[in-house]
Amino acid sequence: MEKQTAVLNNKDRVIRSITLGILCILTLICIEEAVRNDVSREGYLFLANIVHILGLSFLTVLMGILFFKSKTVTGRKFFLALFLMILYAASFFSSLANSVYHLPGHTRQITILLTASYFFYLGLFVFLWFYQKQFLKASALTRAITMIMVIVYVLYVAALVVNLFRPILFQITPDGITSPDIVDYISAITDCIFLMLLSIGTIFSKLNRNRIIPFLICIFVPVLSIMLSYNHDVVDQNIYTWGIMLSTIVLPLCLVFINSYDELENDMVEREKEQSRLQVAVMISQMQPHFLYNCLASIGALCEEDPKLAAEATNAFSDYLRENMDFVDKRNPISFSEELNHIKTYVWLEKLRFPNKLNIEYEISCTAFLVPALSVQPMVENAIKHGICRKKSGGTVRICSFETDLHYVVTVSDDGTGFDVRQAIDDGRRHLGISNTRYRVREMVGGSLEIESTPGKGTVVTIQVPK
Repeated sequence: MEKQTAVLNNKDRVIRSITLGILCILTLICIEEAVRNDVSREGYLFLANIVHILGLSFLTVLMGILFFKSKTVTGRKFFLALFLMILYAASFFSSLANSVYHLPGHTRQITILLTASYFFYLGLFVFLWFYQKQFLKASALTRAITMIMVIVYVLYVAALVVNLFRPILFQITPDGITSPDIVDYISAITDCIFLMLLSIGTIFSKLNRNRIIPFLICIFVPVLSIMLSYNHDVVDQNIYTWGIMLSTIVLPLCLVFINSYDELENDMVEREKEQSRLQVAVMISQMQPHFLYNCLASIGALCEEDPKLAAEATNAFSDYLRENMDFVDKRNPISFSEELNHIKTYVWLEKLRFPNKLNIEYEISCTAFLVPALSVQPMVENAIKHGICRKKSGGTVRICSFETDLHYVVTVSDDGTGFDVRQAIDDGRRHLGISNTRYRVREMVGGSLEIESTPGKGTVVTIQVPK
């Protein structure tokens, strides 16, 4: 298995190296064509080609970093790599078209090169959307945008093919320039449709500001660059050059920023999850040992008085410890029925110590929902330890579960001594795990934990879990 993995990794590195080598060769071809056709004959063509070549070199470097910095190019990185390669292809053909633009006798060559350039530039919109979809939740809106964009792009490609034989988008004159007789409304309308769809998808995506701004830049930059490239002779020459620079340099930087920010955010989420898991483990490992000592003492006393009950208590105590240890490794919520079984084991052991002082009542209407492990049991423990046991006459702990239209609800109530909630929230020693439990209920199941208590009357803990 390890040998197969090593072979696949070697093949992957070879493919990446070959791809990067091809990009370097293509960049050199653009330089050679620019020199051979003396692009310095036209000032703005020379400047535009310089910017094109710088952009191609920049894209090659970015692809090299992406290929060899990452062990695998999958998922969002795959779409980023594919997008950069399409942008490279668009810039490559545009650079070659610039090299022969204004040269008589190159009508067919310029037409084919511009057609290829248009094909890849418009393809940027489609792949930009597919890349953006990686950050969005699937919905009817995203599916509709995808379908419309694919249909529009296919129709535009068909128009490009027709344009090779019958000019409907643009026409190159025998002098090697764009004919003013044809106004390219089709490309302009297509750009506007893509711009509108991408803008709608971005605005209604509920992305945070750090992602929305780079995405909007990525949307408007290609539109500006493509519109400026439709007719070299109409637009201001410096504006055309700036459009190329925006497309080949600023656009990749925005996407790299988005990808880097996403990786950083994913790392932070994973660290928060790991921190939460460690907090649960610490909470369990730091349980006050007096309960364990008291259970062992009670079992020891029963060994002489009631050996059969002592054996039953030993089994219950063993189950309690085993369940606690198992819950340490629970990264996901558990069913309430599992939590309830653990509570019943704990309560049975406590009643063994306080047979005449502690009364437990259950009103369970539903158990088919999820809660974080050890989220309800600590509340029952607090009710017994800090409510009932501090009352001379003892009392009752009532554990209830029911459901409403929106929530599953668990309540743990007692008629014990009660306490001042404002002082107890931060008292981790006195009220075991309240803050930790509230955090885990919120983060793991999107629920809430509320405490109501009146000194001398009792306490009610309410946990709500959304359906």
